[in-house]
Amino acid sequence: MFSLLRQRIRRRLLGRRLSQRLLDDHTTIGKLGNLYYRGQYPGILPEGYVPVIRDFEFSCHSQNGEDGIILYLLSRINVENHFIVEIGTEDGHECNSTNLILNFGWHACLIESDVEMASNAVRYFRDANAGERVQVINERATPENINRLISKTAMPRQPDVLSIDIDSHDYWLWEAMDVIEPRLVVIEYNASFGPSRSVTIPYGERPQLTKEQLKYYQGASITALSRLGKRKGYELIAGDSKGVNAFFIRNDICTTAGLSPATPEQVY
Repeated sequence: MFSLLRQRIRRRLLGRRLSQRLLDDHTTIGKLGNLYYRGQYPGILPEGYVPVIRDFEFSCHSQNGEDGIILYLLSRINVENHFIVEIGTEDGHECNSTNLILNFGWHACLIESDVEMASNAVRYFRDANAGERVQVINERATPENINRLISKTAMPRQPDVLSIDIDSHDYWLWEAMDVIEPRLVVIEYNASFGPSRSVTIPYGERPQLTKEQLKYYQGASITALSRLGKRKGYELIAGDSKGVNAFFIRNDICTTAGLSPATPEQVY
């Protein structure tokens, strides 16, 4: 009762958006504290208890807790190049690369099709004194040009992370990539397709649909991406709790990192 009353008073005084942000920050700080003690004092956990990967999610600059999951998975597979490739970053304020760039000193190649967004991203990282470590490519990534876009950068053959979030032909983009072998792949899936059907939108022009229909006409199902991952040599490992992103680890790394593959149903 008193907790609910405090929330109402806080919203009345601060406004709903700021109040919710403070509540989210408070929750994140609490989760970080628990994660710290899990890492520093493993004896706290009873023998045989294995935390699910979703327990590690939190957002610093990501949308759905990806920052925490990415850091956890990187802590398990180790880091080689400190390099991330992200496709569909908008202005850089809220994406999967930014935490690694600003708080861990990583290098990045960011691909964004919108001219204004890409320009704002350049300015954002420059103002944060990270401009020299970030290359922003203002082009629409397609299956036909993605290897060319990547090849003209100075990125390593095996970047540590690849993130794809373009709300359209994500499946076809990952399928076409063959010039890099990222260690960790984060890709958005379409939960509206369900956990078992293997489907993706066809590559090409979108049909004439209403604005409401277009919200669902994007991406691929988790099962389709899982099957694609296996063909490319990756295991599905986890998903975030909001049902937005799937996380894949390269086969040769999974075993040595002690990570167990997950089924699409488990991730969904």
